[in-house]
Amino acid sequence: MYIHIGADVSLPAEWIVGIFDLDHSTQGSADTVKYLARAEENHLIDILTSDLPRSLVVTINRAILSPVSSDTLRLRWERGLEQSRLRSHM
Repeated sequence: MYIHIGADVSLPAEWIVGIFDLDHSTQGSADTVKYLARAEENHLIDILTSDLPRSLVVTINRAILSPVSSDTLRLRWERGLEQSRLRSHM
């Protein structure tokens, strides 16, 4: 199953470790800010939008800033799981 995370980018669901609302993840959280700074220093961050990103998608080897909201990404994940379950029962 693939999850479309924005800007014509889709990832295998098993690569995704977490999806976070960027506003809530960075406010008052020095750890998240440090994580993003380290990812940028190590060239392990991808920015999919020239606008203000709305979510942080953490994968097994990268951090991706997406223009798609974390709620929308969660819904895409859930719909994909439902479709996978339906296919496996056919």
